[in-house]
Amino acid sequence: MALPTPDTLHLSRPEYATVYEPAEDTYLLLDALEKDRSELQALQPQICVEIGSGSGCVSAFLGQVLTPTPSLIISTDINPAANQATQETTAAVPGMAFEQCRTRFVQALDSRLRGHIDVLLFNPPYVVTPSDEIDITAEASAWAGGAYGREVLNHY
Repeated sequence: MALPTPDTLHLSRPEYATVYEPAEDTYLLLDALEKDRSELQALQPQICVEIGSGSGCVSAFLGQVLTPTPSLIISTDINPAANQATQETTAAVPGMAFEQCRTRFVQALDSRLRGHIDVLLFNPPYVVTPSDEIDITAEASAWAGGAYGREVLNHY
């Protein structure tokens, strides 16, 4: 049974203009999560983290994949509009605990979560750009991957 793609229609509102909207890369990640659904459920993860949640589509979908396993899904993003968008998107998934944290990668959570994350998701920015474009704006942080499109990923 195919799981529905989370509703992200609220992203069309002006306050979410800097939020990365779900695209082909997002849908590939959703497909992979659905394909691995039985393995993820068997893991019975307690703490899941999505780095760079953007719209919250992936976090919300993970919540659907893991249902009925009671998991905490923490979504991080450096963009405050993305944190708000994620909160709206994940609110539609009943029975799952979602938290948003404004931070780069997991910096604000690292000391508390090190060694305790059961599922870690990251769809990193991968567009080849000059290094100085990384994090120049909230919007650029969603797609600017720096040198070879791997600078952000290599840093993490």
